[in-house]
Amino acid sequence: MQFRVPQFIDIEDKILGPLTWKQFAYTLGAGGSAYMALRFTDSKFLGILIGIPFVSLFLSLAFVKINNQTFVEVLEHAFNYISRGNLYTWQKDDKRVNDAEQIVVEENKNKVQIINVNKQSLREIANDLDIKNNKERLE
Repeated sequence: MQFRVPQFIDIEDKILGPLTWKQFAYTLGAGGSAYMALRFTDSKFLGILIGIPFVSLFLSLAFVKINNQTFVEVLEHAFNYISRGNLYTWQKDDKRVNDAEQIVVEENKNKVQIINVNKQSLREIANDLDIKNNKERLE
């Protein structure tokens, strides 16, 4: 039994000419903001000066793509990056490391204590620390 599988499901439908619904709405917003800037200012120069940033924002929201992401998604990611705390983790990408790894537990002036720990216990310790940090943030 054969079934038809939909193709190109990630491409939006074209509503008006080459424009999708979102692009059409953003271009309407650009036109509306240009009209408002020209209508409610005394001089045309001031209206153009005020309208250019709004029109460019709306048009970039409609047509600009960065790394195959829409400008809306890029702005959302930028806002989330700026507003939230960032946690950077580094994972060693070495296939030659055995299950047993050595970590330094205590480091005094001349004493260094090294114990062998397997990867599962390291994951459990990291998970416990993550849970503890998340509880502290919520409180």
